[in-house]
Amino acid sequence: MTYRRLTLEYDGALARLTLNRPDSANVLDLELAEELCAALADAEMHADCHVLLLQGAGRFFCAGGDVAAMAAAADQGAFLKELAGRLHEAVLALAKSRLISIAVVNGPAAGAGLGLALNADFILASPKARFLAAYAGVGLTPDCGVSYLLPELAGPRRAAEMCLAGRVAGHADALEWGLINELVPAEEIAGRAQELGEQLASGAVSVLGPTKRLLRARSTAGYETHLQEEAETIASMAASADTRDRLAAFAGRSGG
Repeated sequence: MTYRRLTLEYDGALARLTLNRPDSANVLDLELAEELCAALADAEMHADCHVLLLQGAGRFFCAGGDVAAMAAAADQGAFLKELAGRLHEAVLALAKSRLISIAVVNGPAAGAGLGLALNADFILASPKARFLAAYAGVGLTPDCGVSYLLPELAGPRRAAEMCLAGRVAGHADALEWGLINELVPAEEIAGRAQELGEQLASGAVSVLGPTKRLLRARSTAGYETHLQEEAETIASMAASADTRDRLAAFAGRSGG
């Protein structure tokens, strides 16, 4: 398959998936969401592939959903539900995949981008990384599993600070709170991700997927149902005049 908004490369037992909209901060529009689903399915089908490296091109890991596209949609509720639905297919595939995923966060991860990172099995981050929910500022509720995973990883009070009060977790906070596995200098993070991927793939690869499934069994039991609730709730926000105004204002500021 030919991809326009991401790249997918194979290197032995490793697959490298790169969100490739650097001029748009790698925001997730419907086309990228669909390509993400397809790329994850492609990597899953490669029997010799055991580790997935997930990264963003340019200065951002991923700045979240495409707010300009949301603001421009004729039916914002339907658009939000469709976009969230496709993104949730992708994050659920990532969570359930036999592949061990490593998110390489060398810049801001916001909104759905935060959710994408949190669904990975490992997160490596550089001092350039920042983690923020960013939903309330545009009048939206969390999606991509943020409201499920963030309280589990950072604790309910810190999750409330990020989702309700807009707190940004810098790299030091993220390490202290357990959001990331390692803090790596920016110039070394690509090499460290490669090293970790090769380390994982050099072991008993037949146990990686089953062990991951067992480790995640408790947290994923109600995950799919929760993702459906997230999608329905974010779509319902389109009925709010405040949300419509915030989306339009944000899109205007960002040149959308």
